[in-house]
Amino acid sequence: MTKVQLSLTDEEAAILSGYGEQFGYNLPKMIRYIISKATERALQEKTIPIYSMSEETEKKGLQALAEHKEGKTSKIDTIDDYFDSFL
Repeated sequence: MTKVQLSLTDEEAAILSGYGEQFGYNLPKMIRYIISKATERALQEKTIPIYSMSEETEKKGLQALAEHKEGKTSKIDTIDDYFDSFL
């Protein structure tokens, strides 16, 4: 779960609170409702952006996966072990 802190003007808060009263919602619940409806719409319209990786990144990723399958990788238990391996 992600928490968000939001600052609204008095006018914005009053408008949202007034709108929420129609549904019996307080201000935080009204804001969550609006966000959920916007998210639902984005999912239905398939407007969620898809970011493709570059060819170079894809090549490096496939190479790393192949090396892992070949046993050329090693397990690191702690971050200190990882950085100590460079010394």
